[in-house]
Amino acid sequence: MVSPHPIYVVDDDAEARDSIRFLLATLKLDSITFRGGAEFVERLESLPSGCILLDLRMPTIDGLAVQQALVERGLDWPIIFMTGSADTPSVVRALRTGAVEFIEKPFTDEQLLTALHKGFVELKKRQAPPQRAAS
Repeated sequence: MVSPHPIYVVDDDAEARDSIRFLLATLKLDSITFRGGAEFVERLESLPSGCILLDLRMPTIDGLAVQQALVERGLDWPIIFMTGSADTPSVVRALRTGAVEFIEKPFTDEQLLTALHKGFVELKKRQAPPQRAAS
């Protein structure tokens, strides 16, 4: 899987961020890490479109609040939520608001790569020019 778009890893757990960044680097995938939702939201305006690996539970600004910030800014970037403790209402809310996948920690490399593939396919669809109807 090669993509011209970066993968944003937003997680307050340094070990998780480093592990994901290492895996993505071995696959020659460009990733940018953020220590939490607030740091990511602060930089949103200067970032190119990409896929987001987003932790659900973080202090200050959680994953659902980050997702809402993207919606408010009109940034339709695919989000793959990650969590160690999912509750049904949060999962439903995330998916209804446009998340493309939800994976539970600890996840396998294969689960992560499958989710990222789905995210990049979705990003390509979302960025494609609208098809005009034939007349």
